[in-house]
Amino acid sequence: MIEKAPTWPVVPGSYIVGDPEAPVAVCTLTSESLMRPLANLPGVAISGMVYTANLGITRIILNLTSNTAIRFLLVCGRDSPLFKPGQSIVSLADHGMDSTKRIKEAAGYEPVLQSVTSDQIEQFRRQIEVIDWTGEEDIEALKQRIGELSARSPGKFIGKHDRGVSRTSESFVIIRPGGQREPLIYDPKGYFVISVEPEKEEIVIRHYLPDHTPAHEMRGRGATSILLGLIRDGLVTQLSHAGYLGEELAKAQTALQFGLRYDQDRPLRQREVVDRTIDVAAGSAQSQGMPSSPAEKPKMKPPAPPMMLTQFMESRVGDGVDFSLSVTLMRGERALSGVFLEMDEAEPFTAYHRSDYQVEVNWAAKTRMIMGQESEIAPGALLRILGKLGNNNTVVGEQIIILTRAARIIP
Repeated sequence: MIEKAPTWPVVPGSYIVGDPEAPVAVCTLTSESLMRPLANLPGVAISGMVYTANLGITRIILNLTSNTAIRFLLVCGRDSPLFKPGQSIVSLADHGMDSTKRIKEAAGYEPVLQSVTSDQIEQFRRQIEVIDWTGEEDIEALKQRIGELSARSPGKFIGKHDRGVSRTSESFVIIRPGGQREPLIYDPKGYFVISVEPEKEEIVIRHYLPDHTPAHEMRGRGATSILLGLIRDGLVTQLSHAGYLGEELAKAQTALQFGLRYDQDRPLRQREVVDRTIDVAAGSAQSQGMPSSPAEKPKMKPPAPPMMLTQFMESRVGDGVDFSLSVTLMRGERALSGVFLEMDEAEPFTAYHRSDYQVEVNWAAKTRMIMGQESEIAPGALLRILGKLGNNNTVVGEQIIILTRAARIIP
């Protein structure tokens, strides 16, 4: 759960606020399980995560320099192997940024601080002492280090920037949702009919020319790959048409995954509700001597929800498990760490809550991927894992469903 005070921090992020008057801020990098234990320690003002070396570090700078009580930033936990925000924070403290707003000597991907000023960087480097403990995850060691830092705090930062000038410098033009979408028939390339074939576990999209002549057919399991294929072959020419197709394909993908009823341009529905309606209609047809084949169609079972955390923790080595997680770290080829997610009762299958429980997952080349491709598995991805529980909370994945585009995490 992400918490924040009403007036400070000044920008949102993945953090937990401790004592705003305390001198130590903690950046746990990608180690989410460290956030809450460290935020609750005396001397800690805020404990949070960071994934990227641009917007993530920008938010750290804005939140820390807007609170002059904070004098230390303890960097700990596992760094992202791609973005390397931990290394970039240390480089910023040591070397600053260049005229292009790139952090000097940063090794990660796109370490550019476009939304902060040179004055804000100057204040950060003067106010905050960065302590590089990247890789450290031992709570007791971190607790001792935080106590040492708190004990030697020089007090609130005093300087020409002590009046809170470090507010967000991001400026957005406010626009409102809505607008007029052109009728799909106006796309000179034609229109599409989308359907789902549950027995084949496929989305089927059929392309018709403006004169209604059948033209192309594509089958797949992932909304992204299908839409990219249509764009690749030049079958979509309008932005509004592409947006519409993306929305409908995402719905079809969700229906395929969770056994829901998909009808183009209509909300998703449980199949069992539709089947009951068919049963009633079939009974009426039988009374009139009409065929009753719709009633004889076997009904699909409602989709089984993923495990709750208590169910997972009660599982034994070798048991089958079915759970959702948020990826926090790629540990190597086909190996990851993530935090356990629990399904929200009000929005089943599409909304999840984070826990503090860490799980590791390994999989093989033969592991089945659904609703996406293996390349989409990265820090921040939402996954549903079906597999076997091994030792030390390590799961061998037999089937991985990529939920990133079909679900979200809520506080």
